Amino acid sequence: MTQLEFIRAQVRGGLALAIFVLLGASLCRAQGTFTAASSNESDVNAVINGPAHTAVNGDIIQIPCSGTQSVTWTSSLTVRANIEIMALGGAPNSGAGTFGAGTNCLTILDNAGSSNPLFVFMLTYSSANNVGAVQNINIDPMTGSTSLISPLSFAGTCTSSGCPQIRVSNIYFGKSVPWTSGGNGSASTWLIRSDNVFGVIDHNTVPAGSDVVFDDSELSAYLGVGAYGDNSWAQPDTFSGADNLFVENNSVYVTRSLSDCEVNPIGGAIGGCRSVGRFNQITSSNGFGVFGLHGLDTDGRPRGGRQLTVYGNSITCILNSCNIIAGYRGGTGFTFGNTVTETGSGFFNSFISIAVYRTVYSSASWGYCGGLNSLDPWDSNDNTVYYSGTMTASGGLTMTDGSKSFPNLAPTGAPYSVYDLTQHFVSEIDSNTSTSITVNGPIPESGWTGFNSGDSYQIIRATVCVDQGGRGQGNYVSGATPSLSSAALNQALDPIYEWDNSESPVRLNWNVGTDTGKTIANRDWYTDNSKGTPQAQTSPTSPFNGTSGVGFGTLANRPGCVSPACTVGVGYFATDQGNWNQSENGFGQGEFFTWSGSSWTLHFTPYTYPHPLTTGGSLGTGPTLNPPTDLTATVQ
Repeated sequence: MTQLEFIRAQVRGGLALAIFVLLGASLCRAQGTFTAASSNESDVNAVINGPAHTAVNGDIIQIPCSGTQSVTWTSSLTVRANIEIMALGGAPNSGAGTFGAGTNCLTILDNAGSSNPLFVFMLTYSSANNVGAVQNINIDPMTGSTSLISPLSFAGTCTSSGCPQIRVSNIYFGKSVPWTSGGNGSASTWLIRSDNVFGVIDHNTVPAGSDVVFDDSELSAYLGVGAYGDNSWAQPDTFSGADNLFVENNSVYVTRSLSDCEVNPIGGAIGGCRSVGRFNQITSSNGFGVFGLHGLDTDGRPRGGRQLTVYGNSITCILNSCNIIAGYRGGTGFTFGNTVTETGSGFFNSFISIAVYRTVYSSASWGYCGGLNSLDPWDSNDNTVYYSGTMTASGGLTMTDGSKSFPNLAPTGAPYSVYDLTQHFVSEIDSNTSTSITVNGPIPESGWTGFNSGDSYQIIRATVCVDQGGRGQGNYVSGATPSLSSAALNQALDPIYEWDNSESPVRLNWNVGTDTGKTIANRDWYTDNSKGTPQAQTSPTSPFNGTSGVGFGTLANRPGCVSPACTVGVGYFATDQGNWNQSENGFGQGEFFTWSGSSWTLHFTPYTYPHPLTTGGSLGTGPTLNPPTDLTATVQ
């Protein structure tokens, strides 16, 4: 009898365990689907961390639920394998045509405390088809005043081959009791924290009455190298690939940001995030902006966000200033095809903003971006003192030196700075006359209140600040006290692009706002300058002729760049190219090209939508993502 015939005979005889003995495995260690005895935390933990079963990569852990159930958890559930955890008994949403969570049977009341996330995933990359997931649960704070931390925490360990994949799907955060940072404590301000993971957060709901940030993602040790986000900044862009955390098809009410990168999960760190926000339904009533990248500033040593792409979102602003769709306190990205609707007193200042705090603020580890290597060796400095002296008069942000005859100290794209040696403060120059200088105002964290008469000063200049908006890959830096072999990080020009964002009614002040003269249009950022009423291309020269900004429309209407000639860096989104949108959501397709000086070059194609993790498809680097489910054991 052959081995296969013997195995079949034993299975028919009811001795299925012989299969695993022959193959050198045991039933309790086989990849498969396991159902907890109940929804109690102890029973769920028992099929993940023993004694009923110890989970391995690829397992599916089911939480039983019938009708409508509510259970209180009082500690963290720690997960160390790439497994999927899902509650049964509900009707989850899926696909491009639905937004937010479906109907969940199970509600977990979070009473785990202010330092214990409800779920703590500690994942190590194994292969592209392993995923750590939590799905189909309502997660409410125990009460509106229970002190808590973020309920979901994901910390990954990457390798040179990739980072762990995660999926958060069909979670209703605060169905009966909203999450608020005021009631549940500052540690609960972010619902989902992650570091060193890729994947997707889809079909979740955050209801009205909530006062939290939906998710915060980091890549502190991108591809397993270094810390603080340094390697993310030393590697190329990944706009078209899976190496991002995607947020899609969620229904979220925000009074803060929907997505940012400024805090660490349990076991993780901060820096270097790469995020995509697409096809979400968002209601906003805040002044923080909807999506954002944190900067190389108030967090100290950690690096700012590396890249952010925002498209296809439907955003309703219901109250006061919603500020911006996307905020770049560093890094680069694309913001396009979003629809903004304003009701009542709601309005947006601009579609995107660029802010570089270090032009007016000394960050720990990095100092001011001012212009002297002794102050900031990381930046592109002139390292020259152009003028010096003593202020003979002062008044807040304006200083005067009657002995001088200053030229223009705020030239386009390269303004100078005032270094107040007496107060050890640096600020970028906004404007000047022959004898007076006015600087940009500091951020509140600087503590600076203004110039004083008699202060000694120097005029210096940095032309590029490290990690500033519109910059990308540069030299690698490392260490708790950063060090590198060259005088600056020398980051590549990597512009930010904005186009085809609409607003109704039109109340926009400008498409792109910036707080520094170091970032300028048609170099560091490009826009269609539509102010809320974008117009697709009607011919190869109208409304976009290739001399500046961004255009969009069919490939046939892309400028020929002969007459008039196109300018290096301008962009065009060809709406009839590509096949990345695999849904019927009406958004269409599109590929983004930039003019190199001699030809149009493909610069960006959006990643496959819906995300393959939501459909069981492939990431393009391995087999299908859903683990096998033919080996099933129910533990009672």
